[in-house]
Amino acid sequence: MKARFPCKWPLGLDVLYAQYNAIADNGLLAFQQPYLDDLGPNLEIRILGSVGYTTLDPQNVEAIMSSRFEDYCLGSRRGAMFPFIGEGIFTQDGGPWKHSRELLRRPFLKTHYQDLRGFAEPLEKLMASLFSSSAGTVIDLQPIFFRFTLATTTALIFGKPLGSFDDLEKHDFASSFDYASMISSLRTRLMDIHWMYHPSRYRTACRNVKAYADRFVERALRDKTHTAAKETSDSYTFVEDLCTEIEDPLLIRDQLVNVLLAGRDTTACLLSWTL
Repeated sequence: MKARFPCKWPLGLDVLYAQYNAIADNGLLAFQQPYLDDLGPNLEIRILGSVGYTTLDPQNVEAIMSSRFEDYCLGSRRGAMFPFIGEGIFTQDGGPWKHSRELLRRPFLKTHYQDLRGFAEPLEKLMASLFSSSAGTVIDLQPIFFRFTLATTTALIFGKPLGSFDDLEKHDFASSFDYASMISSLRTRLMDIHWMYHPSRYRTACRNVKAYADRFVERALRDKTHTAAKETSDSYTFVEDLCTEIEDPLLIRDQLVNVLLAGRDTTACLLSWTL
């Protein structure tokens, strides 16, 4: 890989600082795009003495994610993200990762047949946000899409959309999730010294997100005896399905937070970037 991300300060601190600001402003893709356009789809980046790579090459992505998956590992990402999402598919390698993938496959297949009524309210709010502004007004789509995907993903996973909670509870969860996601993203870029950045607000945000998920795990485990009746019902929640496969409530909770992160951020960023 010949192209290297340009650095002006020692140890690439200018790049790290620029990434910090871009992540805080939800503009990481926009920050990276000019460099990828000018230098090519494969870039080497050196920060704090460590070497990393950024790639948009489809062949490289296919090799990393599929055909040569076994040749790669998470490295420092597990430690960087563990306080937030715990023991789940995003923090596992090898056998544990394969087990989590198989564990989550069945609930995801079930979602193909799920009643989509839970998506109606978030979609109505999304459309209202888009059409409530005056003609000629510039609309920032990304925050709207982040609210939309958080609402739809919570409805899918927990069976109760975020909008069904009171305003204070909804705000506390959404703000905690946003902050924990941002700090986790920053910690991954610190690589092996991620442990140096562990602010108290981050710890609080992680606790809030986990406490929110714990409530639904506890309720699903209490209702586990009614599984047969629920299987014939037209209602379905991700958490109920996981409770039939896993006994440990902490592991169920962590897998749910992993799926919540996957379903929320990736979809919102894709919608924002595409439009």
